[in-house]
Amino acid sequence: MHRSTFIRNTLLGLAYLPLDSLSKKISEANELYDVVIIGAGLSGLTAARMLVKADKKVLVLEAQDRVGGRTWSQDIGQGNFIDIGGQWIGKGHQKMYQLAEEAGIKTFPTFAKGENILRNNGKNQRYKGDNPPLGLFSLLSMQKAMRKFDKRASLILPDTPWFSDKAVELDQQSVGSWIDRKISNTTARAFIKRVVEGEICLPVENVSMLQALSSAKATGSFQQAESVEDGALRDRIFGGAQSVCHFLHNQIKGSVKLNCPVTFVNQSDNHVEIGNMDFFVKTKKVIVTAPIAVVKQIKFTPALPVEKQTLISAMEMGVVIKCHAVYEKPFWRDSGLSGSSICLDEVVELSIDNSVAGCDKGIIASLIHAERAKSLLDFSAEERRNVILRSYTELFGREAMKPIMYHDYSFSNNPWIGGAYSGYFKKGIFSKYGEYISKPTGNVYWAGTETSHSFKGFMEGAVLSGERVAKEIVL
Repeated sequence: MHRSTFIRNTLLGLAYLPLDSLSKKISEANELYDVVIIGAGLSGLTAARMLVKADKKVLVLEAQDRVGGRTWSQDIGQGNFIDIGGQWIGKGHQKMYQLAEEAGIKTFPTFAKGENILRNNGKNQRYKGDNPPLGLFSLLSMQKAMRKFDKRASLILPDTPWFSDKAVELDQQSVGSWIDRKISNTTARAFIKRVVEGEICLPVENVSMLQALSSAKATGSFQQAESVEDGALRDRIFGGAQSVCHFLHNQIKGSVKLNCPVTFVNQSDNHVEIGNMDFFVKTKKVIVTAPIAVVKQIKFTPALPVEKQTLISAMEMGVVIKCHAVYEKPFWRDSGLSGSSICLDEVVELSIDNSVAGCDKGIIASLIHAERAKSLLDFSAEERRNVILRSYTELFGREAMKPIMYHDYSFSNNPWIGGAYSGYFKKGIFSKYGEYISKPTGNVYWAGTETSHSFKGFMEGAVLSGERVAKEIVL
């Protein structure tokens, strides 16, 4: 749409509004901001706060009716809460720990006392520690393959993985094909695929070895990313992870406009016009923090460079369903169970005790990824609930079938996010165009956890990207 057509259509719509609304929209349209940010998640709010501190005139446009992006917490009473989105922080997540401390929000360790469950071939096996009872040969096969994977990941260049040795070759092969070649043992192969899919939230055949190695390099390893006691799942945030976003939001009160999706970004020599058919503003610079896959819904004029367009069109967001069952008490602890499980032949792939420290209620959370999640999303809410609770019953006993509350959610059903935890590119794209992920396009800058070289897909990665892009603008 040309600028003149947009203005004509907008004014026709405004003619039917009260005069005070009309004057408000015209004044906003004529106001010039230093920076307008698309998205009020962790990356957008982090960048906004830094820019406000640098005396920049900032506006954050958020499509949803809340701040938080992929963090979303729900109070369920008496100090209990559930995190519908991201929740864990752990080893290496310095920025998130610092933000929580600055906000005066305490953290607490994820419950991990007791025995875990491995469910395979319809049977439960109890075990302690990180090594499930897969059998000696399976464990040795798995550990040998993971050592090879970690050794190869150590050679990946952290900030420029696309320039790593054999990057093009690695980007052409899937992590699934690598697992099939390196692990002959059937049980070990199934287990490793579950672990990797639990991190990337996509079928292992869809993600290139280069991207998998890069993600492992940025987090230490896939095993560390899935580890509770000394890994990325170590701690939780009282009140929920979204409380950090509320803290950031309060720091820039008045600079965030909710329910305002962006549908166009028009760059000219003097400024950028950004907004939708009902609202637009002028700004010197724009920061896009929305998931790259969702940027497909925004029309850029002039068109983005072909490299950036290719990245956007080639990204597939992960698919994950997060489920919570709330009980009167954490009854599984009475029988010495931790609440953690890994299932090789159940829809529920893994579970964890998500109870809040110091509260009486027991909460089991589980995550279902990739194709299994896609299949479940075709079910009705009631059908999905029954499937999940039946799996819990197989794991923890008949008491699991009767929670006082059940909730599940997938960001794949959210048009303004599109999936979780992050997005990955089709094979062959990352090595060729990866250097353009965070490269500015004129006066349009890019952030979000997808653009982070460290802890991509984690809250830490989102914060790091927000800090990076704010520095790019200020400096």
